[in-house]
Amino acid sequence: MDYTATITTSAPPEQAARQIADDLELWWSTRVDRGPSGFTIRFNTNHATFAIDPGSTAQSFTWTCTDAHMIMEGVDDPAEWKGTRLVWRIAPAPGGSTVTLTHEGLSPQIACFDICQRGWQHFFEDSLRDHLNGETARPETSQPAA
Repeated sequence: MDYTATITTSAPPEQAARQIADDLELWWSTRVDRGPSGFTIRFNTNHATFAIDPGSTAQSFTWTCTDAHMIMEGVDDPAEWKGTRLVWRIAPAPGGSTVTLTHEGLSPQIACFDICQRGWQHFFEDSLRDHLNGETARPETSQPAA
């Protein structure tokens, strides 16, 4: 079973979708390199590059990981995220919206599952939720060693 979680926010669906994509530096990592069809997010010396899949709508969009270099203790393959997909679904809800994230391919069968699940609990379930609700988010702020 792939990682899936849903958060509730006071932000209306269109605003939530915009803040997820446009405010990556505010809720996920302060180090984001944007390109015409995707972005690379960086943590220390780690990175993951995502292509924004065509056919996305304001309430349903997908980012496919096209490159990854994630060094984690106990994980032999730093490219485990490559080929996985972040599937976002946003639905209207009383007083705002619900946001569901499914990380397709992030399942208990891969070595980084426990570490990455905890990461999503922090960045999606807490930091993004807080950002969407106008509270203080907690993005990754680490820099590579000089």
